Amino acid sequence: MKFREFMRLQLFADDPAPADPAPQDPKPDTPAAPKPADQTPSNPAPSPKYTDDDVDKILSRKFAEWQKKKDKEMTEAQKLAQMDATQKAEYKAQQFEKELNELKEKNILSEMSKTARKMLAEEEINIPDELLERLVSVDAAQTKASVESFTKLFKGAVNEAVKNALKGPAPKAGIGGKTTATKEQIMAIKNPSERQRMIAENITLFQ
Repeated sequence: MKFREFMRLQLFADDPAPADPAPQDPKPDTPAAPKPADQTPSNPAPSPKYTDDDVDKILSRKFAEWQKKKDKEMTEAQKLAQMDATQKAEYKAQQFEKELNELKEKNILSEMSKTARKMLAEEEINIPDELLERLVSVDAAQTKASVESFTKLFKGAVNEAVKNALKGPAPKAGIGGKTTATKEQIMAIKNPSERQRMIAENITLFQ
């Protein structure tokens, strides 16, 4: 009796034994399905596994290169901006220096004109400012030489005019009465000495 119950239990226990593999078949199949799915990405698995670091390195390198390029472009732009600013500063400095030199030259010429007129006044010679400007320059020695040369020529022309006046009627033009040149023609003479001589001889044209 006990044996039969044991066998029945054994049989009952044996019955599910084959049933166990039956449900177990889908179980291995179920994980087996994901396994190929896992294995499919597992082929590139080395890529992701190494690429994570590689990608970080590549991104870091690319970013560094981009940043370096941007910094270089920024530096070049700043250099250009500084060059422009420098050029503007240099231009302004040049303009200021030019204006300063012009002002200095104007002041010097003004002082030279006063000195030249004083020298002529001492010789009892009075000429208009237009002629005086032709005699003066920023160089004191040159101005003195021009005034002395003009004084000599002027006195010579006056003496000649006096002699001619004693000989005949008063001259109609100039001091010596022998001018055929106009004021513009005289001022257009390029030779300073010749121009001064003609001015002295035809001083009435400038009065």
